[in-house]
Amino acid sequence: MKLFLDNHFIAKIKTQIVSFSLLFLICSCATNHTQFGKNITTDDVENATDTIKIAHTFYLVGDAGNADEEKPQQTLELLHQKLKKANKRSTLIFLGDNIYPKGFPSDNHPLDKTLAETKLTNQLKLTEGFKGKTIFIPGNHDWYSGIKGLERQADFVTKYLNDKKSFLPRKSCPIEEVKIDSTACLVTIDSEWFLENWNNHPTINDNCDIKTREYFFDELESILNKNQEKTIILALHHPLMSNGTHGGQFSLEKQLFPLENKIPLPIIGSLINFIRKTSGISPQDIQNKQYTIYSKRIKALIQGQKNVIVVSGHDHNLQFINNENINQIISGAGSKYEAAKAVNPYDFSYGGNGYATLALFKSGDAKVAFFGNENNKEKLLFEREIIKAKEINWIKKGTNDFPSTTTASIYSKEMTRKSFFHKFLFGNHYRKYYSLPIEAKTATLDTLMGGLKPIREGGGHQSISLRMMDSKKREYVMRALKKSATQFLQSVAFKDQYVANDFEDTYVEGFLLDFYTTSHPYTPFAVGDMADKLGLAHTNPVLYYIPKQNALKEFNSNFGDALYMVEERPTDNQKDARSFGKPNDIIGTDDMMKNFHKDEKYVVDEKEYMKARLFDMLIGDWDRHADQWRWGEYNEGDKIVYKPIPRDRDQAFAKYDGTLLSLLMNIPALRHMRTFKKEIDNVKWLNREPYPLDLAFVRISDKNDWITQAKYIQEHLSDNDIDQAFKNLPKEVQDETIEDIKQKLKSRKKELQKYAAIYSDVLAHTVIIAGTDKKDKFVLNHNSKNSLELKVYRIKKEGEELLYTKVYNDKITKNLWIYGLDDDDIYEVNGKYKSNILIRLIGGQNNDLYTIDNGRKVKIYDFKSKINTYNLDKKAQTVLTDDYDVNLYNFEKPKYNVISGLPTAGYNPDDGVKLGINLNYTVNNFKQNPYTQKHVLNGFYYFATSGFELDYTAHFPGLLGNWVIDAEAKFTTPNFAINYFGYGNKTTNNDQDLGMDYNRVRIQKLRVAPAVRHVGRYGSELSFQAVFEQMKVEDTNGRFIDVPGIVNPEIFENQQYGGATIKYSFKNVDFVSKPTLGMGFMISGSWLTNLNDTKQNFPTIESNLSFVHKIDSQGKFIFATMFKTKAILNDNYEFYQGVTLGGDKDLRGYRNERFLGNTSFSQSTDLRYSIGRIRKSIIPLTYGILAGFDYGRIWLNAEDSKKWHNDFGGGIWINGINVITARVSYFKSPDEIGRVVIGAAYSF
Repeated sequence: MKLFLDNHFIAKIKTQIVSFSLLFLICSCATNHTQFGKNITTDDVENATDTIKIAHTFYLVGDAGNADEEKPQQTLELLHQKLKKANKRSTLIFLGDNIYPKGFPSDNHPLDKTLAETKLTNQLKLTEGFKGKTIFIPGNHDWYSGIKGLERQADFVTKYLNDKKSFLPRKSCPIEEVKIDSTACLVTIDSEWFLENWNNHPTINDNCDIKTREYFFDELESILNKNQEKTIILALHHPLMSNGTHGGQFSLEKQLFPLENKIPLPIIGSLINFIRKTSGISPQDIQNKQYTIYSKRIKALIQGQKNVIVVSGHDHNLQFINNENINQIISGAGSKYEAAKAVNPYDFSYGGNGYATLALFKSGDAKVAFFGNENNKEKLLFEREIIKAKEINWIKKGTNDFPSTTTASIYSKEMTRKSFFHKFLFGNHYRKYYSLPIEAKTATLDTLMGGLKPIREGGGHQSISLRMMDSKKREYVMRALKKSATQFLQSVAFKDQYVANDFEDTYVEGFLLDFYTTSHPYTPFAVGDMADKLGLAHTNPVLYYIPKQNALKEFNSNFGDALYMVEERPTDNQKDARSFGKPNDIIGTDDMMKNFHKDEKYVVDEKEYMKARLFDMLIGDWDRHADQWRWGEYNEGDKIVYKPIPRDRDQAFAKYDGTLLSLLMNIPALRHMRTFKKEIDNVKWLNREPYPLDLAFVRISDKNDWITQAKYIQEHLSDNDIDQAFKNLPKEVQDETIEDIKQKLKSRKKELQKYAAIYSDVLAHTVIIAGTDKKDKFVLNHNSKNSLELKVYRIKKEGEELLYTKVYNDKITKNLWIYGLDDDDIYEVNGKYKSNILIRLIGGQNNDLYTIDNGRKVKIYDFKSKINTYNLDKKAQTVLTDDYDVNLYNFEKPKYNVISGLPTAGYNPDDGVKLGINLNYTVNNFKQNPYTQKHVLNGFYYFATSGFELDYTAHFPGLLGNWVIDAEAKFTTPNFAINYFGYGNKTTNNDQDLGMDYNRVRIQKLRVAPAVRHVGRYGSELSFQAVFEQMKVEDTNGRFIDVPGIVNPEIFENQQYGGATIKYSFKNVDFVSKPTLGMGFMISGSWLTNLNDTKQNFPTIESNLSFVHKIDSQGKFIFATMFKTKAILNDNYEFYQGVTLGGDKDLRGYRNERFLGNTSFSQSTDLRYSIGRIRKSIIPLTYGILAGFDYGRIWLNAEDSKKWHNDFGGGIWINGINVITARVSYFKSPDEIGRVVIGAAYSF
């Protein structure tokens, strides 16, 4: 090909390779000797420690899996001598990769197993003479022998140490908390659990309650919140940050020997490392896609907390990293060593063998120390205080001399003063009540409820709350009536980055605080009395003004001098509360669900639950997710019955008015947030949040039971009861608004039976049944036409026990999913009649028995790698797969189908302004990855050409195993235009004389392209696509296309083409909207033929390669480049099928499709610089500038040209919280006028 014979091209590529290598060498200065951040002083290297004041010491050693070698044994012996002198207040933690290279082998590999035991024993010998506790956590190498290998290693360790809690987390779980003392907590995490492909481990999470990665993050957040007053040590093998090899920092030696010291590869070695760093292709590198998800989520959870220290191994060096408000200790040099780099001002690194200690002081301070092996002697390398004791800024007052009542408001008058236009768009809500002065009782905590002592801040996602305890250890909560906007944004909208501080004083914060006024701040005080009339458990909130006071102690900084509701917290220490029903115990939904599936003796009181849920609908409370419930436990005969205790009623009686807001509330993400009206306008969407819970808990009851409970509410909650309940509100707000709410409530109550029936049908559409973790039997009988009978049994030693029977009608029920869960379950489908209900039987673990006599519309799902017994008729379908999500029972899986739409816009000189709309329809059925189907319709109107474009795409993940089925269709009107300047690299552009329309070609296009696509876990995709195209070019008078002989006249008639494409692509970047590190690659091959003239066919190959790399450590200065090439391998193509250059994707200073030929090559390069931040704006913004340069050319078989085209330019960009980017750029070529482009995101 001419491309590779072009000397200019070869010279450019050589220059690029050398430039990349030099850039990477400059950016990578990892060494083996000690490095210190620029702000580290000599006092940090040698600083004596007062051991008397130490509360607890952690000894940290990781990656000691080659403990059979001489050098590691010397290092470990130095640690052993230190451990012998340690007291009982000590913990030795092995931070993973305890056995190299592949964990603990089975008995089938006796030599490898013996060696593994030797390596592990040499580490365990360190505990001889050690008075403290020893804990091992697993690393990636320990996982290389699978879950069974982990179990073997855990068994070996726990038996040697005679301690069941010495290998953590237990039960192959990802997380386990260990109490150290009253001031410290250790949280052990199996980080490889998160990174692993769970489809390769069918038994993963079998013995663990944490079944999903999202649940893991929820559990971590809960532990962090529960221990916020303690110092938390987060022990995980994979660090959140690293400046070693896994973090993309390489030594000069690694640049020369990238392949484990085998072959010197100068320059090529640097390129290999550059690709490794930018692509994240190694699953063990921080830039890897899965690793990035893991680290971002954990960092976002801990960045706002000053009490967390992260300790890890993985990189074979010693590091301390202080960045992003996180203290990261890496001690992974137990048996290997590798270079590292001190990047940040307070960092430390050492690329030799060694270990670390972490001392927690009684004062609350924490100090890290690193020790190396120098001539077989311990050497202190670095020591630094990394946490300082909490400073209490509250100055104690002599007395709490407060008035008995205080008049105060939630918001200031200024916060609720809005313009007419704002009210027109966003409504009035209940805004005026937030700045209305209210007289409330003044509370002093040392006398309230007999005296309350604050414990810790609450963990709500909106509410600012403080947990308190009385002298009898009963818990209460004081919740501010003013909610937090930034707290909501951090916990719900931005889970993968810490943004809480960024949103302070922004328009978004103000908008959310105003949006909160859609809830009436005082109506929760009326709910308790109404619930009491219905026999429903409830809290008893009381309004107080709580001033800052001595009893609040250190919490005075965030609490006090505001209005609060104080209520009982439904926990086990409030079992005697009458309003909670005086249960035997009170537990959360997760614990209740665990028991619910453990044994059939645990049941939910369905009638009480339905009554509670109907009461939710009555008062319009849409916010009823799992954490909004607690459960009272009662012993009733041989059953343990759970009755609901609803909590947090602040979303009842909501008011979403305003012209624009009313429209916005109909988008799927907000559609369940319904305005409280006299009728429920959409029963289904009002219940979107509790829908999965309702499916899980309402199993036996039917529509009549729902109606019966609705009737109970109508009969036991009188209009007078409603009137009396609202008298609990402050007298200042008992006005016409409250009268309106009461009238609507009474109206809704009259129609409650209708709403109950409607929602019963919603639940009946897809029924989900889950058994127990014991032996269950499910019998499905087609006893009559159009109906299906289900009988559920428990199989016991003494025989089968019928638990319940339920009959489903196929006019209402369309899907029935039955999960057997653990143990050996039995499924039977019998009967001669037909039903249109699609039955899915999901076996779960162990050996299940399927006997299917009527297999019509029956699908069986079970593990491919496990033994089960099948007695099936010919109609039954089996789907045997180790796909984790298919076989998992997750009560949160059921979702509604949703439709959504967004407007789109853009501009460039060729198309002019373009406006359009994006419509999405998402189907959520049984197999979700993350959905079952997705249909996308895009429509654009181009003002410069009066053209219209319509695009349709559909995606069906999981329909064909691990492959995604895609469908694409595109239609353009004849006014839709592309540019045509003629063939070749030397064509001219006369748009200054002839106008831009001269080279525009009106074309009508129809394209249909089905495909199958495989999506990899790390950013790769492989697709096979078939193509049909119909093209018709308009012969427009007075334009270039009308010049005689310039094109083949046949193109002005309909031309139909068919062909196929195979394509591989890879892309991985750290932030999609503003990448600072990443790589993209694509290669494709295609073949297209004219269906009317099959001789007119042509093959095409195409590829591109892009890199993004930060030049400075903070990512303010970014280098980005993209190489593109495409070649058609013959001349049998029309001009609209040719290879083109020009436009925003390559030569940005030239018009779209400026050059046309057989082959192209181009490179586009940007230098992007972040200038600063704008915080007090609509959203937190980062802004900067960019400078760019492009070069490239076209080759045409019939043309001899040496010319390379180039352009240069620059622009400005803004980015909102790493989510959305907008840019304006201007690029100029030497040949043509400049080109302005406005768009979203970067083009590469």
